[in-house]
Amino acid sequence: MSLPTAYKLTGPLFRGLSILALTLAGTTQAFALPSFARQTGDSCDACHVGSFGPQLTPHGMKFKLGGYTDSDGKEGHIPLAAMLIDTYTHTRKKQDEADLPKGFSANDNNAVQEVSAFLAGKLTEHVGSFAQLTYSGVDKRTSLDNTDVRYAKETTLFGQEGTFGISFNNNPSMQDPFNTLPAWRFPYTSSDLAPGPEAAPLLDDGVAGTVYGATAYGMLPNGFYAELGAYRTFSESFLNDINVEPGQKINGLAPYWRLAYYQDLRTRVWSVGLIGMSAKLVDYHSPGASDKYSDIGIDGHYQFLGNRKKIVSVDGSYIHESLSLDGSNPADPNATLNQLNLAGSYYYDKTYGATARYFNTTATGGDFDSKGWMLQADWTPFGKEESWNAPWANLRVGLQYTIYNTLKIDGDSVDGDANTLMAFVWLSM
Repeated sequence: MSLPTAYKLTGPLFRGLSILALTLAGTTQAFALPSFARQTGDSCDACHVGSFGPQLTPHGMKFKLGGYTDSDGKEGHIPLAAMLIDTYTHTRKKQDEADLPKGFSANDNNAVQEVSAFLAGKLTEHVGSFAQLTYSGVDKRTSLDNTDVRYAKETTLFGQEGTFGISFNNNPSMQDPFNTLPAWRFPYTSSDLAPGPEAAPLLDDGVAGTVYGATAYGMLPNGFYAELGAYRTFSESFLNDINVEPGQKINGLAPYWRLAYYQDLRTRVWSVGLIGMSAKLVDYHSPGASDKYSDIGIDGHYQFLGNRKKIVSVDGSYIHESLSLDGSNPADPNATLNQLNLAGSYYYDKTYGATARYFNTTATGGDFDSKGWMLQADWTPFGKEESWNAPWANLRVGLQYTIYNTLKIDGDSVDGDANTLMAFVWLSM
């Protein structure tokens, strides 16, 4: 089973890339958090349910499909944004301090979990980008986060009118416009100082940040969406140059495909889709037999918008993964993993929100199983058209509780001992 992995960037090359990004920022418009509002002239609630975060309205989805290039046509927009997430984490049972990063205690930890800088937005009439650099106050490292550069245009292709584009990105599913897939689905933030599931499908951050790929996509007026592309791993020399420890790499190309049907009925919207990805992974230093991963999933989304005073959203995804671990476990290579996620949210007056999530991951042998619930309540005081500080800053304050009915770590059941309460303050500017 593939495990989510964080890849860190440090050293002289990273500092050079940072300087280059800041230099480019002086010559481009940008979309990121409140700077998106500055670019388009819209308030945050125009694109985001609850006036904050990755959950998109139909307007936000259209902006993403269009390559982050929509603008109010005015000059002088500030092309940078920043984000800070501060968390307090309490687990039902104290953890072993040896399992936690240096400087954190067995329980009741406060952390500046993320500090991010964004450079994104309109580069030319049809080219836009989204890029994020994140410093982790838990790991004390800076990493390159989700990155997506795309070309998009409304045109006629093969006799069909619609929006067509090409996305170059480093995380399969981050480019998807519906935000129901692993890269952007709920929870939009969670604690880095609490135990959690050990296994997830390849599509769920299994290769995020270590790959580069291109996908071509199209959205037709009748609601059909299609996307096709492939990914491959950065070279070992490049990963070494940026101080990333090489792990497994994709042998050749990893194909990625997506089909969906979407309907915007003004007071409500819905979508249903299919997704797939397959890859052969080998070790950089012992490139013998490959571990073969094959993911296929289904997802759906329903959003009741009404008059925008009360918004209800329901999202779900199911991913089945077939594995042939001829490289890492040749004695018993065949395995499967199944991941189910369901979430429902309610937002009142684009300010007060409540979300419930059910998750269930099962794997061959049961040593990586996890199942439980997550509950969250949050408050977003700004982000509306009438907000006094729009479009310069936004804030979300929330309380999140995770309940584990099943959680296996290293084959041992920890279950309810891992139940986690997290309070967070999420600031963007």
